[in-house]
Amino acid sequence: MAKPISEFFKDLKFPLNNMRWSWGAQNEHGILLRTWQDEFVSRPRLRVEVLGLNDDYAELDSAGLGERVRHVEELWAGGIPGYTVIAEAVSISAARRKIKSYRDDVVFPIQQIIADDSGRLTALLLPPISIEGLNEHVKIHRVLGNDTPLTVNRLPEKVVPARENYQTRLPAMRDILINTAKHRGKVTYGDLMEKLDYVRYQLQHAMNRIGHDCMDKQEPLLTALIVYKDTGQCADGFAAEFGVTDSESERERCYQFWKQAPMPVHIKPALPEPDPGDPMVERERRFTQTEVRLQQSAFRRKVFLACDGCCVVTGCDVPEALEAAHVFGRDWRLGHNEASDGILLRRDLHAMYDAGLLMISETGKVTLNDAARHAYGDLDGRVVSMPFQCASAV
Repeated sequence: MAKPISEFFKDLKFPLNNMRWSWGAQNEHGILLRTWQDEFVSRPRLRVEVLGLNDDYAELDSAGLGERVRHVEELWAGGIPGYTVIAEAVSISAARRKIKSYRDDVVFPIQQIIADDSGRLTALLLPPISIEGLNEHVKIHRVLGNDTPLTVNRLPEKVVPARENYQTRLPAMRDILINTAKHRGKVTYGDLMEKLDYVRYQLQHAMNRIGHDCMDKQEPLLTALIVYKDTGQCADGFAAEFGVTDSESERERCYQFWKQAPMPVHIKPALPEPDPGDPMVERERRFTQTEVRLQQSAFRRKVFLACDGCCVVTGCDVPEALEAAHVFGRDWRLGHNEASDGILLRRDLHAMYDAGLLMISETGKVTLNDAARHAYGDLDGRVVSMPFQCASAV
């Protein structure tokens, strides 16, 4: 093997997103996967497994899984160039495979991705082409698409838990990190994966999301508190992602910031006196009579009035069935308690919204997770009024 496979990918203009865990790469032209020689079959026709079902397939819980699934989904849909380079493992039984060698003279064009009854995903291959001919080949080659989308239940069973929406656990992860900061502590990558039921690639996405949210809020980076168990230090990727070379100083900033972090207090104009003759007053009273936390009653009232006392998705106007939901990304702890920070939802939809089973885009389009579509399918695809489209805030 003349050079590391990461250099090979780079030379072909398919640079790996992460040299340590990426299983393939995508550029503006197409996708190039790394696959294994022992999963390659030449008869009755060329094919290679791209995502397996075998319980011994140790890499199914590795950091590259999420990226591989995304690549396979795009190849399943077809219409783009797709290729694979075949690599030989030092040991096919090793818990973590290492590359012994790879074909650096040719790549195999992918004709189509197919799935067998057990869920194993295989790439049907065309005869190999030389490395020198790749630049011209990508101009004419396209992977054949499948008529049906590649849904979760078509993927290997072990992949399903890893594809659950990691975003639903972001608030819990943030709470853990804030509590850690208040106690001047650290938390290990392993601890977070265990507490939040993350696989590694999900934890990486969650760390990046929380870190960038901290930057947007002009807070110290809470992800500086996440360290390796053995060294007590952040991974190299922390500095690469956020440009912070001194993680110790960033941790100290977190400790000081959250030591006595007060609830933000905003001075707001007094709410107008209600008109006793307005029928909305009695409905509002019924809606706000249960106070969940400080400032919650005022928040509930603002959202209720701004959304005309109706669930933005269903139009339900029964006050006892409605709840004021914070829009994803807003946090009552940070003082996000204005009408524009929330939407009015029916209670069951609020629970689904918080759990990531029901999503509403910035344009107001409703999308349902597969787990909820069978019961709420009539809501999928609706376009609703988001906070900035509701009636004027009080």
